[in-house]
Amino acid sequence: AKTLFLIDEFGTGSDPELGGALAETFLEEFYHREAFGIITTHYTNLKILANELPFATNANMLFDEKSLEPMYKLHLGQAGSSFTFEVAQKNGIPYGLINRAKKKVEGDKVRFDKTIANLQKERSRLEKTSQNLKEEETRAREESRKMEGINTKIQQKLESYQELYDSNQRLIYMGQKMDDISEKYFNNKNKKELIGEFLKMVEIENSKRKKITVKEKKAKEAVQKEIIEEVKEKVEVIRKEKKEKKIKAIQEESNKPKIPLKVGDRVRMIDGKAVGSIDTIEKNKATVNYGIFTSKVALDNLELVERKK
Repeated sequence: AKTLFLIDEFGTGSDPELGGALAETFLEEFYHREAFGIITTHYTNLKILANELPFATNANMLFDEKSLEPMYKLHLGQAGSSFTFEVAQKNGIPYGLINRAKKKVEGDKVRFDKTIANLQKERSRLEKTSQNLKEEETRAREESRKMEGINTKIQQKLESYQELYDSNQRLIYMGQKMDDISEKYFNNKNKKELIGEFLKMVEIENSKRKKITVKEKKAKEAVQKEIIEEVKEKVEVIRKEKKEKKIKAIQEESNKPKIPLKVGDRVRMIDGKAVGSIDTIEKNKATVNYGIFTSKVALDNLELVERKK
């Protein structure tokens, strides 16, 4: 029958060197008999033996590399360090005593324990990095899904706007065609030709239509109505923004120090583009000559373009 064993602090209660040797012998015997079990120990020789045996493995309880507090996580495949000197340093033991203690221990053992400690610290850092990468990957996937959803909505909007544009263009074309037919009839009074042209236009338009059910027609009209309302809202917002910018520009212009205008100066209205020259100035009003006509404008509504040369 297979043997199961659980041993805590294997080999303690005796001289560490002798107890370690005895524990190592027992571990070899357990291994030879193919027993299954778990052993906790601080003995380096047992850690080395477990690392050398093909069907045995080391494990350690993880420690936080900065605080040296236990993380209560078991990690398989690597022996653990007792962090003896690190914990002593954390608990306020003077450096001098710690260094003296290190000198009393075999150099190989200190290096071995330090290597294990460094490996544990490195593993802890790698686990944190791995966790951060997983979180970043999760966030990236979520952002990708959001972007896909946004792109789909944008594509649908573009298609809807294109349909609305095409529909309006078709109506404009039909209106122009009707105007052409009406003008032709106005000139020749030929009813037969008028009816023929009209029927031809109707047949062309009907050939482009697709038969749809009443339900589909209502759904399409509802979507189109929604798009039209949305476009109206957006246009209204744009108009409002333009109006606000215009008012702001006028206010900024009015806040600027006024440059006294003189006869002969080239000027334009603050919210205009046409440029003219001042012929006369009377009672805060200027007669501006635009070439083909003149206009009387309040001086406050004019801005200087170029001084009289």
